[in-house]
Amino acid sequence: MNVKPTGLRVAALTAAVIAGVLMAGPVLAQSKIAVVEVERLLQESARGQVAVQELTRLRDERQAELTTRQEQLAALQKQYNDGRLTLAEDRLAELEKQLEDMTIDLRRAQDDANREMQKVQGERFGEIEQAVLPIIAQVGREFGYTAIFNKFQGGLLFAADAADITNLIIERYNAAYPATPTE
Repeated sequence: MNVKPTGLRVAALTAAVIAGVLMAGPVLAQSKIAVVEVERLLQESARGQVAVQELTRLRDERQAELTTRQEQLAALQKQYNDGRLTLAEDRLAELEKQLEDMTIDLRRAQDDANREMQKVQGERFGEIEQAVLPIIAQVGREFGYTAIFNKFQGGLLFAADAADITNLIIERYNAAYPATPTE
């Protein structure tokens, strides 16, 4: 059964949310909030610097491989262009097929290199972020922060239990919209 919200139900839900916010007012008024610039943490920490060096080395290796392939492709393209007037049609067709295959291989190699870089970056930086989260939580508790946010991404990194009004909202929502038995 599909129940559309009526004006009364919307008013009740709105009142419940406002009441929840007002009840949380003392907690919010005493809030102590901090931010962490995670990007800088990744670049400036010792483990972050090692990860950046590893990524730089991997990028340079992949770029060298791709440059070699690009040079081979350019040489084949030159051979094809130079032979347009002098080579037999079947040899030109063969060179054209090689160019097409080599171009596809180069694109795949570029895509593979990009995926590998993203994977390694995600793994290395993910390891660092997972290790630092308990530290952020400990600092939050130690210094009495209500919430700690990622400075540039706005993601919540820590929140005191007292700042979480989810249970209150669920209680009020359930009171306004009780579960209906299925028929």
